[in-house]
Amino acid sequence: MEEVKKILDESPDDVTERILAITRRCYYPNLSLASKNFNRILGTPGIYHLRSALGVTEPILYASIGFPPSESASWFILHQEKVSLRLRKILSLPSRLLIAVATVGTDMYVLGGSVSGKPTSDVNLIDCRFHTSRSLPSMKRARSGAVAGAIDGKIYVIGGCTKESDFIGGCIESFDVETQSWRDMPWVLPRVHCQGKFVTSAVMDDKIFVLGTKCLVFDPNVGALVQWDDGGELKKLWQASSCVIDDRLYTIDLGRSLKHPIIVYDPKAEEKRWRPVYGVNLSRDLRPLIAYYDSKMANFGGKLLILVGGIAMPDSHCEDEQVWCVKIALERHGDEIWGHVESTELVLESKKWPSIELSRTVTL
Repeated sequence: MEEVKKILDESPDDVTERILAITRRCYYPNLSLASKNFNRILGTPGIYHLRSALGVTEPILYASIGFPPSESASWFILHQEKVSLRLRKILSLPSRLLIAVATVGTDMYVLGGSVSGKPTSDVNLIDCRFHTSRSLPSMKRARSGAVAGAIDGKIYVIGGCTKESDFIGGCIESFDVETQSWRDMPWVLPRVHCQGKFVTSAVMDDKIFVLGTKCLVFDPNVGALVQWDDGGELKKLWQASSCVIDDRLYTIDLGRSLKHPIIVYDPKAEEKRWRPVYGVNLSRDLRPLIAYYDSKMANFGGKLLILVGGIAMPDSHCEDEQVWCVKIALERHGDEIWGHVESTELVLESKKWPSIELSRTVTL
């Protein structure tokens, strides 16, 4: 009764805000056009604080997709349109190639990249609530093809340097989100050579795992970038198309080394760190992957989401290039992990072949 009385005592604006807060975010663009009052409420951070307090937040997928050679990568959002999903381009956000991205809360930090073919030290913060971007203090070194991870309010960027003098001495910088300042990370021996560009990275167990010519691991508490003790085994199956869910690394293995197309790596396991994800069949559940040339994974609220770019499916009656989205629910049964494909949808068609640079999920 007290909760009901509290609601009855609220002002009309408070009631409107509460109703908008429990509405799916995909409807916000249209609702903002419905009235000036809706537009005002949806344009304030308060609506997102209320969504969090009410426990109605939802994962939102962002993808950086290019169309080479003429178009550089642009940001897209996976948008619910009536009963289907579609990738929709975000015109208000800047484009950049070979970027490192770290997410903190509702923000994405875009670090370095390539501008007019040259590496940059620029840093931009994308506010995913309003799709706005602003510049932050630049890194001390220009980086293109770096990797990054966020741990305990700090963002660590590794590699991507082009100057030989930076490969070791300036390989790692950290950015304090609260103070908005950069600093070089002090080194603790043994050091390893920090090559210019890396393939991908993953944050597990409050450490940053890096895939390059070797598999490295960076522990902020120690300050050392070293070879991972299981680096040979990790590198053997780790692909650029991967993501972390519950501190475990998921990746695609079309060679089916473990007799399954999706596998998972547990860095804390004492043995058999690579294990199959059971229940997912390549020809039945992941047909877009058969004809794919590019894919990226993301943690979609605890589910595994795969964006797949490739030629048109044989039965799609379409000559355009396509991007498909596969959503997989995960379950644990003892030491085994099972996957169930919930949906496979065509989310983008293009006359040019799409290059999926990366995908990230933000909770809003």
